[in-house]
Amino acid sequence: MSNNTITRSGNRRQYDAVMDQCRDTVLVFFDTQLADLFQNAGAALLDFAERAESNAVQSRFFEAMGQLTRRRSDIEHIFRQEINLGFDVLGKSKPQSSEASESGEGFGVELSLVEPDEMEESVAAENLVLRANANYFPELYALSQRLGAVIGGRKLKDFEIPAGPHHVVQCFRRALEGLDVEVRVKIILYALFDKFVLKKARATYVEYNAILIAAGILPNLKPVHIRNAAGRDAAEHGDGGKPESESEKTAGADQVEPQALGAELFDSILDLMSTRRGGRRGGRPGGSMGAPSPAETQAQTRELLSAISSLQASSAVEQGSTVTTDMAAFPNVEIDSSFINRVKEALSLEREKVLNSVDRNKLSPMDADLIDLIGMLFEYMLNDPVLPNVAKALLSHLHTPYLKVALIDRRLLVDSRHPARRLLDQMVEAGSQWVEEGNPSRGMFPALQQIVDRVLQEFSDDVGLFDDLLHFFDEKMRDQQRRSDTMEQRTQEAVRGREKLTLAKQRAAREIQGLFGLYPVPQPVAGFLSKTWMDHLVFILLRDEEQERGPTWKHAVAVAEQLVALFDPRTSPEMRRARIETIPKLRETIVNTAARVGGFNTAAIDALIALLDAPQNWPSQTLERPEIPLPGMPGQSGDSTSPPTLESSISDDEDLSEPERQMVERLRRMRFGTWFEFSGDPGTPVRRIKLSWMSPLTATCMFVDRSGMQAEIKSLRDLAQEILAGRARVIPRPKHPFIDRALVSIRKMLQGSDVGTPTAAAAVPPAS
Repeated sequence: MSNNTITRSGNRRQYDAVMDQCRDTVLVFFDTQLADLFQNAGAALLDFAERAESNAVQSRFFEAMGQLTRRRSDIEHIFRQEINLGFDVLGKSKPQSSEASESGEGFGVELSLVEPDEMEESVAAENLVLRANANYFPELYALSQRLGAVIGGRKLKDFEIPAGPHHVVQCFRRALEGLDVEVRVKIILYALFDKFVLKKARATYVEYNAILIAAGILPNLKPVHIRNAAGRDAAEHGDGGKPESESEKTAGADQVEPQALGAELFDSILDLMSTRRGGRRGGRPGGSMGAPSPAETQAQTRELLSAISSLQASSAVEQGSTVTTDMAAFPNVEIDSSFINRVKEALSLEREKVLNSVDRNKLSPMDADLIDLIGMLFEYMLNDPVLPNVAKALLSHLHTPYLKVALIDRRLLVDSRHPARRLLDQMVEAGSQWVEEGNPSRGMFPALQQIVDRVLQEFSDDVGLFDDLLHFFDEKMRDQQRRSDTMEQRTQEAVRGREKLTLAKQRAAREIQGLFGLYPVPQPVAGFLSKTWMDHLVFILLRDEEQERGPTWKHAVAVAEQLVALFDPRTSPEMRRARIETIPKLRETIVNTAARVGGFNTAAIDALIALLDAPQNWPSQTLERPEIPLPGMPGQSGDSTSPPTLESSISDDEDLSEPERQMVERLRRMRFGTWFEFSGDPGTPVRRIKLSWMSPLTATCMFVDRSGMQAEIKSLRDLAQEILAGRARVIPRPKHPFIDRALVSIRKMLQGSDVGTPTAAAAVPPAS
């Protein structure tokens, strides 16, 4: 054991009684506030249940209320355990960031893509921590200094403070792990935790500090004051900052919260990067004696910008419009496993060229970190499993210009409303949704290419260019959405019409087939009923779905029954004579119906009338029992032996295994607009298509491609089996912009967190 470790342990034991008092103080507060949270959680969830968009969603809120009541004591117990653990390990283990720093320099660790539900929860938790850190910065700063003294003089990071915002939010997250509810319920619980716990914590943090002061721990520590992001940037650049215009001041006032949250996340990432590097970033107290002066920093930044501009100009000439040639070089880019690695290597070489153009010893740590951070951002984009490779190849050309943007205007990584940030967010979203790997000339790819070309050719140092590009791209997105929505609506109407026609044909065919099953009939009767009169029944159903229970349908079915009954072999002679006497009226009904409706087969009617007019010839007629094939649903072959019908879809469920039945039920609740990925044979590209419509009658699903045209029709049963077999999976739609997701993932990577990847078992999330 090192001397430093022995000293820290000794200091910690010296203050055990004081730390126990701090622990008791915060636990009393959290116990009280958690009780308030639980008392109000039921009402909050009930309110959401009453406003739910469907009965299924409403029932899930009610289930969550029941679970929360049953699990309350467990949640409170785990939360207390985790709080206690935070105090127990204080000073006894290395901070997360130190462990992360030993894993390697730079950003060699592969950036993991966070599963959408986990991302949603992570962002909610991060936002709570960032807001609380910003709100209680003076109190938390003092705690970090005093607790650092307790463990031997090391200043603590925000996530190392026992009962600090980061710690308590992680304790709450750990306590909720056993709660089997969908992520939207957890987000509501986080909001309640913020309202009833974090927003009332200032007095507790003040008392926390007071206990340490009373024990003689840094009693004369000077209070700190919060500087805004602009002031901090100016100090770090050493140039006093660019004077703000009145409009910028007004805009800044409107953007306090997003900028504060973004600045907090940005600063925490830079601190973690500094720890990995083993030093401190520029512009902060405690820098090394050899740190570059402000003048040297400015000169190096100018050299960097000049080098980036040269590289950008070269890229504009060589790469600005060459994505189509890239595709020629990589004809199977969508399945080329080494393609993304080549792009990553190219971006790494770009950064090396930039760094080699300046004196690295004079490069400010801030600028070095920004270069690494932009690299991580684009690496995250290249790891996205949904974004087509052809879009990745195109968007990777923005790496160099965005290096320049970050150096010129650091708000890019702080303010979610920065135009360059919003543009990249929207381009990644458009690439994921509106770019087809095998046909890039369709969808949004041409607009994406225009944007990339303009950035490479026109961007020098005026970030205002991105405002113009954002407006242009917004309009292109709206046009694409309108075209796709229109095509999808037409596709839905066409499929609904075809299904309605097929169901009507199936219903009419079953009615006629049921009559043929009674006993054989002459060919003229069979031909008339199986074609002409069945078409009449179909027409009745198409005209009004309710007609099946109406008089028109019943009368038409009665006519068919009368025709067949004429040839009932069990009929007595008296009954046969009585039925023959009804032939004139039956004949008149058929002729009048044919004249009124039109479109009847004249030859079939003539053959039937001739038969009805000559009962004496009936004994010589050949009798038959024709089989009428049931038509298949749209998208299936017409000779299907078991086409889906309302009855068959219900009975099929009885043949499903339990996993299949559960999957079918989850799919029934799936929202239209959900994207699916279907894998074919090994070596073939995957297909990404969208669930556009699901028949409530036949449980068939219609999928469309990115342009809104029909791509596939599958039964729920088949879809469930493909998912369980791993041949299909849901592509969850990200609920947060690209850069937000990337920064959260980067922070997790730097902290050494293990982030899981989606598994086949979790292919279909709960419907939302």
